[in-house]
Amino acid sequence: MYKVNEPLELALLYHLNSKPPESYAKRVPATELRYIPEAALLELPQAPRDNPLAELLGRRSSVRAFENKVMPIMSLSQLLDAGCGMNGLREVEGHIYEGRNSPSAGGLYPIEMFVSIQAVESLSAGLYHYEPRGHGLHQVGDAVPRDFVEPLLQQDYIANANALFVLTGVFMRSMSKYGARGYRFILFETGHQAENICLMAVQLGLGSLCIGGFHDLNVNTMLGIDGKRHAALYCVAVGSERSL
Repeated sequence: MYKVNEPLELALLYHLNSKPPESYAKRVPATELRYIPEAALLELPQAPRDNPLAELLGRRSSVRAFENKVMPIMSLSQLLDAGCGMNGLREVEGHIYEGRNSPSAGGLYPIEMFVSIQAVESLSAGLYHYEPRGHGLHQVGDAVPRDFVEPLLQQDYIANANALFVLTGVFMRSMSKYGARGYRFILFETGHQAENICLMAVQLGLGSLCIGGFHDLNVNTMLGIDGKRHAALYCVAVGSERSL
C-alpha cells in the first residue's frame, strides 16, 4: 500500500488501485439516474446541424470491426497532428508557450503519444513515439495493434486497426505546478487529445474506438515506461471500418 506523503503518491494511491474490475455490477438504466428527475424541462432551440463540426460529431461512433486495408501515411500524420500537434507559439503575460491542437493546463503538456501501427504506407509495422516538436516519429519497438489485444482485456476489435494510439501521462509535468490537482488535469487532457483523433478519423473517412480498459502493467511494459511516474492512460484504435 502506498503512503500519502506527497502529491504524486496521492495520485498513485488512486491510479494504482483503479484496476479493471473482475466483475461488473448490474446495470442501472440511465433514466433511473437522472439528475433532479422531477424538475420541469425547459426546451431549447434545436441546434443547427448544417456546419462542419456538427456533421463530424454526428458521424462519429465507436467502431468494433476494422478492415485490413492500407492507411496512407498522410492520414497517420493528420491523426497525430490533430491529437497533439503544434500550431505555433503563444505569448501570455510575457511568457511564450507552445500552441498545440489540444489545450493543456499551464501549457505543460504532460501527455505523450505512442502509436502502434500496421499496414501504413511507407512505414514499417511497429511501435512508435510521436514528437510534436518537429512532427516526427521515433520507433521504440515492434509491437503491432494485434499484440495489444491481450493486454487490452482481449478486445480483439483492434486486431486489424491500422493504428493504436496509446496516450500516456508524465505526472510530475503537471503535478510539479498544480500538486494533486494536476492529476485531474492530466486525465482531462487525454480526453481532449482522444476526441481530436476521433474527429479527425471521421474527417478522413476512418473509424475509431476509444478504450480505457487494459492491464496497466502489461501495457506500460510494452511501451517501456515505469507505470508510476509515467503511465498509460487511454487508447484509441483507428482504421477503415469493415462493412458488416
